[in-house]
Amino acid sequence: MSNAKGVTLFETLIALLVAGFFATAAIPPIYRAQQELRFGAIAYRVRSQLHRIRILSIARDQDCRFAVLSPTSYRIECETPAWVTLETHELPPGFGISANARPEFHPLGNVGPMATIRIRNEDGKEKRVIVSRSGRVRMESD
Repeated sequence: MSNAKGVTLFETLIALLVAGFFATAAIPPIYRAQQELRFGAIAYRVRSQLHRIRILSIARDQDCRFAVLSPTSYRIECETPAWVTLETHELPPGFGISANARPEFHPLGNVGPMATIRIRNEDGKEKRVIVSRSGRVRMESD
């Protein structure tokens, strides 16, 4: 008589079924977290671009601005003496951008007019990048 110890096929199938259930339950929260991180990265990129425009304006001793072109794109321009586009950026699918003004950075680092840039995701959530008259750039979320 043999006292063989091991795992039966039935026990293996039950273990796989339980593991599959937990894996399936974890997918939606992981997807949401990934989308939220992507959303944050896009908003931080816009904020960083605004900081960069301010530095460009001071370094070049000329006015530079941030201009929203469409619901999904924006550009960076400097006045030399006409406005010249330095860069154009397109947001990834599912994200949108709008602004209530074109913040224009001056060589002293100040801004006119003040502006709020809104970045939205496909769920309607919004992050705002706010440019104050002093040139300070900050971010707010819903």
